[in-house]
Amino acid sequence: MHSLPDLTAEQRADIRQACGFACVRCGVTLYRYLGMPDGPGATLLCPTCHGLVEEGRLTPTQVQSFHANPVVRQRHFARDRLPFSPELPHLIVGGSRVLRDTPIPITVAGEPILVFAPPRRINGATRISVRLGGPDGEPIQVIDGNEWLPTDGSWHFLLRGDRYSMMAARGDGLAVLRIVARNRIAVEHLRTTIKGRRLEVTPDWLEIDGKRYIDRIGSGTLIGLEL
Repeated sequence: MHSLPDLTAEQRADIRQACGFACVRCGVTLYRYLGMPDGPGATLLCPTCHGLVEEGRLTPTQVQSFHANPVVRQRHFARDRLPFSPELPHLIVGGSRVLRDTPIPITVAGEPILVFAPPRRINGATRISVRLGGPDGEPIQVIDGNEWLPTDGSWHFLLRGDRYSMMAARGDGLAVLRIVARNRIAVEHLRTTIKGRRLEVTPDWLEIDGKRYIDRIGSGTLIGLEL
């Protein structure tokens, strides 16, 4: 299955709507836009499920079946365990009180590390963007509005229980987001070096260039903390 980088904004919106704003097989709200394996059309698969296709463990017929009946539209699917919320999520990060109405909790050297936004359409998922440092310290957009961008194996994704885990194949780049509830996300562990600045974050503290801080991130503002 091939990526579809040249889709228009309207085409992407239609694909998201048709697929339920998530991977059609597992419901993860981070995905790639991919051409259907046999014939025209496009679907959404998370990086893990797309890997199964590449390994031959998901057949074209199975992908077609999942696309025809996305898991998030099935009655048994528990939407509460994933970030399907019409509002900005509350954030648990850096030892601060729960952050509200803070779309960009942290920037480093002008780079927004995490960005959260409400969905564009009803029943959509919280839009998550993640920007981390590559092996050379230059910023790399790993996720942009829920779209998984790396296609060369330089970053890996895992769903572990209620956690979205992203990690660099080389270097120590890491971001683990725990979906506490549909409208509450904890930054369980984030680690990156970007433009020479070393950042590490947990729900209880943040550390920049070896100095640890607690309760430094502001709430109710566009950017919670600029480093």
